[in-house]
Amino acid sequence: MVGLPGFPGPGSTAWRMVERHSEDFWYHVRFRICEGARVRFKKLMPSDPSMLKHLLSQRSPEHKIEVVQVVTSPCMNGSSLERMEKLISAIVGYDRNGECVLLHKVDSGAIYSSSPGMIDAGLLSNIRTIYNAMTAAGMHFHCTNYQTPNLSAATTAAG
Repeated sequence: MVGLPGFPGPGSTAWRMVERHSEDFWYHVRFRICEGARVRFKKLMPSDPSMLKHLLSQRSPEHKIEVVQVVTSPCMNGSSLERMEKLISAIVGYDRNGECVLLHKVDSGAIYSSSPGMIDAGLLSNIRTIYNAMTAAGMHFHCTNYQTPNLSAATTAAG
């Protein structure tokens, strides 16, 4: 974190750059924090699902999630650029070889996978929900079985 003279203001700092070598998913989480009558926002950028899960566990009546977005690389989203899209759900499970697979469903309906070509949750075992936008407004985070009728019929977005 580096603060330039007079920017962004007294007691504040701003980071100048983040370097990533990984082509993996990362997240952008916006919290709304109520401190009495004062409201402020905090943006966090976890780089893995376990950190996302931890952040989600920090919710309270005063510390609410506004939105969670996922950032995907071109090799995952089928376009020439990274994309940041509103996350609808994220699940983790294991393929028939015992490899961990992450599936992310975004607002457009596209499903992005950490394992190329693996977008059918029905082919995974030991499935757990990491994030579900429908329940994100709730007070407590918990892992549940992932039940989405159209997940196996969905296809990967090709930008």
